[in-house]
Order: sequence, then structure tokens, then C-alpha cells
Amino acid sequence: MHYVPKKGSFESMKSTNKSSVLNLIRVRGPISRADIAKITKLTPPTVSTIVAELLTEDIIYEKQGTGKATGGRKPFMLSLSDSSYYVVGVYAAAEVVHTVLSNLKGDIVSEKKSPVPDPATKDQFLRLLDAEIKNQLEQNNITKQSVLGIGVAMHGLVDPDKGIALFSPHLNLENIPVKEYLEERIKVPVLIENDVRALSLAESWYGEGQEVSDFICLSVGLGVGSGIFINNDIYKGPYNTSGEIGHTIVDVNGPRCRCGNYGCLEAFASEYAVVNKIKKDLRLGKTTLIRDWLNDERELTFDLVMKAADQGDRLACDTLQESGRFLGIAIANLYNLLTPSKIILEGRIFKAGEMVLEPMKQMIKQCSIQHSINEDTIVLSRLGKKGMVVGAYTLVLRELFTPGIS
Repeated sequence: MHYVPKKGSFESMKSTNKSSVLNLIRVRGPISRADIAKITKLTPPTVSTIVAELLTEDIIYEKQGTGKATGGRKPFMLSLSDSSYYVVGVYAAAEVVHTVLSNLKGDIVSEKKSPVPDPATKDQFLRLLDAEIKNQLEQNNITKQSVLGIGVAMHGLVDPDKGIALFSPHLNLENIPVKEYLEERIKVPVLIENDVRALSLAESWYGEGQEVSDFICLSVGLGVGSGIFINNDIYKGPYNTSGEIGHTIVDVNGPRCRCGNYGCLEAFASEYAVVNKIKKDLRLGKTTLIRDWLNDERELTFDLVMKAADQGDRLACDTLQESGRFLGIAIANLYNLLTPSKIILEGRIFKAGEMVLEPMKQMIKQCSIQHSINEDTIVLSRLGKKGMVVGAYTLVLRELFTPGIS
């Protein structure tokens, strides 16, 4: 993979020592050359050479600061440039494409959401991604030479090495050549990853996973997925299929899942499952506020279920509580298997609060080997769904700032 910024190339920026110095400036800047040498254990001449290259490439800048002076003269402090280079993040969800432009500090400069056609062909979907990315660059007067890379987070099965979305269940599309298509048209390197694994990367940089080497993200939306972080890195497995917790069986006698199996977690706890369960109960004539809000069951949405639950509707509350119990079983299984330092929860369903969290916690306590999991182990994501697109552009930032990543 070869990035071509205004001066030099991406590869020229990311030797191990160079990445170490650059990341230190990102995390600790403004910082002096002397402090960089002290922290990295690199010799002052080596640091000076690396810094000179980074200054030439416009990726950092220096300014005489207020740091401690060794001989009466204030040292020059180094900071990461926030306007020389950019990265693009794309979260391609089932119903919307969320595109953002970020500087190298990880600050979002611009963002936009656009609906995905329903149904969408493979070509329509790819053309939408292409158009939205180009729109971000044009609207912000950003040249392609200033873009180090594009990160794409996709729901479903993804092959990051080949840059292909193998299967996107909610789009019902297979083998989407995301990387090849976008690189050919935009002429900027593209990285692709599963959306929840991208979320776990975002959590490790900006969220609840900071300073934690092992954790799991559990995301509940139209489907249910997880991102596993082990030894400070995303665990993908040999076939890039890790994290498909939504298709682990929690009840062999349960309802049929869209994958074809019976009793998957996703068939009990996803937004799709909640809505489907309420629809079945409406047909059975069960009492609920929701009935008065609909002219047709096709109008039923997860938001309406949450609204009904908030108003104390018994059917909505019972359905969400059942989802919480099955999520608790799944989380206990994850904990028993991997004993992560943290389990980070993301999804609108958790906005129901204790209605979902209390039965979930009860099942975790009942099913986990360690019956008293620390309260701090299970936390709600502060990034939320936005973490998917943050993780997308962080895929590119990680390549630049992390020594040994390629």
C-alpha cells in the first residue's frame, strides 16, 4: 500500500522509529525534541533527523514554546498539523452511508449521512460510496493529494486483506469489491473492515477501550455483532469472521434466524427481532399501545417500540426485557470464554436503561463462572453508533501512527 501525500510518500513516513516519534507528537504534543529523545530512547541526532523529515513533509509544525529551557532559550515545541493532511471515514450501514472527513488528530471536520436505496444493487451501492466520498472532498476544497487514505466500515462479513465485503446481509449483497472500485476511481488507498471491529478500534483510541489491552465491543442494531480486542489489536481470526456473536445459538428451540439457523442471539435481541416479535403479538391480538399508533404493521419501527416501553406498555417492556436476558446469556458466554477487562455495549436498545440492563445483569450473574463480575467490567459506549465511522478513519490513522502496522 502506497500513500502519496504532497511531499514524499506514506511509506517514507512510517518506518518504525518515525512512527514512534510521530505517534508521540500526536499523543503528547506540543513536545520538544529533547523530551522525544528521552521518552523514545532514541539518540538526539536520530530524533532531529526524523523531525526534520516530518517538518519537510508538513505533517508536523514547530513553534517556540513555554517548555523548560536548558540554557535560557525556550525550546521549539512540536505539534501535529491539523490542516495539511486528511483521512476519510465511511460507515456503510444497511440504511445509510455516513461519511466523514477527519484531520490527523482525529477531529471530524465535516460529515454527511445519505440513505441507501432499498433495494440496492451492487453497482448502485458502490456508486453511492464513490459519490459521497468525492462530495466530502469537493465541499471542503480538499485535494486528493492531501488525503492519506479512506477507511470503510461495512456490516457483515469482510475480507480486509482483499478489500471485499463478502456478505452484507441487510443489503443482501455478496462479494462487493469496495477497495478495488474506490481506489480505481478516487486514486487514494482504501482500507476496509467489519463495522463492529472498526468500532472496537475506535474505542481503543478514543473511547472506553483506552488503556485496556483486552476488551470486547458488543453492538446491537438490525443485527448483533462483536469486536474482539486482544493484546492491543483487533482479533480477526484466520478467515476474518471473528465476532459473529449474533449467530451463536442461545436457544436451540428458538425462532428461525435470517441466517437460516434456529435460536441465534440475533433472532432474540436485535432490533429486527424485537420488531418482528411485536408484529407477531399484534397478529395474536395482544393488548398494546402500539396498535393505536399504526394503520399497518409495516409502519412498526424499533423507535415506536422504545416509545411504547417508555410509556410503560407491558408488551413492549416484556419484549425488551427478554432481549436483555438473552444478551446477558451471550455476554456471560463471552466472559467465560475470554475474560476481557471490559465489555463495551453499543446500541439503541441500551437507551431503555434498566429495563434491558437489569435482566441482562441478572443473567450475566447467573451464567458466568465468576458470579460477581466487577461493575466496571460492563460499560456503555460513549462513542455510540458514531464509533463505526470513527473506527473507519482510524484504520488509516493506525497505519500511519502505529509502529509495525502495515
